[in-house]
Amino acid sequence: MGMTRIQAFDAGACTRCGTCLQQCPVLRYAAEEAKAEIQKLIARQPSSVLARCNSCFSCNLYCEQHANPYQLILENWNALYQARKAPPLYKFVCPTEEPNIWQLLNAFLSPAERRWVKAWMDYEPKPGDTVLLVGNYTHLFPFIIGGSKLLRGFKLVDRIDQWEGGAYLYQGGYLDVVRLIARNAETDFKRWKPKKIVPFLDAVHYIFTEVHPKEMGVRHEHEFENFNKWLLSEVESGRLNLPNKLGIKVTVHDNCYSKVMAGEAWDVTRKILKKCGCHVVEMEHHKRDSLCCGFGAGASWVKNMSIPFDILYEGRKKFKEAMATGADGLVSYCGGCIYLLWAAKELFDVDIDVYHVFEIVRMAAGEKLDYPRQHEKRAWDIIAIITYQLAVSLLQRPFPITKLSYDKERSTFTPRNVFALKAIRLLFNSGLVRGVYRKMFSVLMNLLKTRK
Repeated sequence: MGMTRIQAFDAGACTRCGTCLQQCPVLRYAAEEAKAEIQKLIARQPSSVLARCNSCFSCNLYCEQHANPYQLILENWNALYQARKAPPLYKFVCPTEEPNIWQLLNAFLSPAERRWVKAWMDYEPKPGDTVLLVGNYTHLFPFIIGGSKLLRGFKLVDRIDQWEGGAYLYQGGYLDVVRLIARNAETDFKRWKPKKIVPFLDAVHYIFTEVHPKEMGVRHEHEFENFNKWLLSEVESGRLNLPNKLGIKVTVHDNCYSKVMAGEAWDVTRKILKKCGCHVVEMEHHKRDSLCCGFGAGASWVKNMSIPFDILYEGRKKFKEAMATGADGLVSYCGGCIYLLWAAKELFDVDIDVYHVFEIVRMAAGEKLDYPRQHEKRAWDIIAIITYQLAVSLLQRPFPITKLSYDKERSTFTPRNVFALKAIRLLFNSGLVRGVYRKMFSVLMNLLKTRK
């Protein structure tokens, strides 16, 4: 898009040793193959890495020269995007395209959810506000935070056309688009003049404080605070009382962005869980080696049709490791991961609870949640939307992301009458239909997955 970005991959520091790709928990290349693939990426030649990477950031942690090999992958993906555009199914996560998940979800939101979302999207922050950026993906599960008295000190704002600061686009290598988003967010923040900005997702916190200034050349002159750090400080200071010790065994899903935040989220989240009376057990791959929830597998798309199957194939690996720990629950501190983990849990009929860490805190604080009913319903809402959108995308072509601001009259604010979608969702109310769909999905996943 004619923009100059700051190159984050340090070609001078890279020794072409291939250690990053060799140690990768997904790629696991042999030594010589890893060296060859790094050379291909540097030379901008076709590489199997681009079709298999789950965009989990681990390679940056394995590089002793701090050359940022993950950003090398992103640059190659950015070049691919310029050549082939975004896959049709990607309209699903573009709030400026039709149809998208937020627009379609209007058909299934409860009255309380509609009130929460409308209030978050309508509120224009004022100077001096402490803003909690709800974020695109929390919008899909508004009941995770909706109505909680624990957030009384914040003004809750949901700007889906801030695209989580570009966090999920960044993971897919849409770097030039992310720079435009960074500039739009800068305009928003300057207009708001907030006292402090607290993104609900740690990925968004990282994007605003690290990626925008260091890679996009956009520095936000505002104070940002990590939500989970805030949450822990509230607990440790006694300002947030946790009278209900839950006494459950949990394992933690460390999201991809946690790996580039100096590991801060790892210990913070585990401390919060222990304060809530949880016993934490670890999966085989955790912290710097953690496997992706599956979402990142969509970044390395090869065929539009295979994207959801690739994503959920990787998500199933996460559940296998979680189940092996004997934990009662799998806890995530990323709203983006939550919606995919719940979809995978329902599709694979996995017998383990899935929680957002804030739900654990709410329960320990004595707030009443309609768990797991709301999550189970929303998971099937989203599975119906994915099914519908995949069918629609088969008639569409790859597209460039050109619009960054949504149309309030035609997008999220206006529910659409999508009769086919509603019919699919109605069918999923049947246990028999769900069982048949699970089997059909597994068969198709094994046929269509493009990953080795």
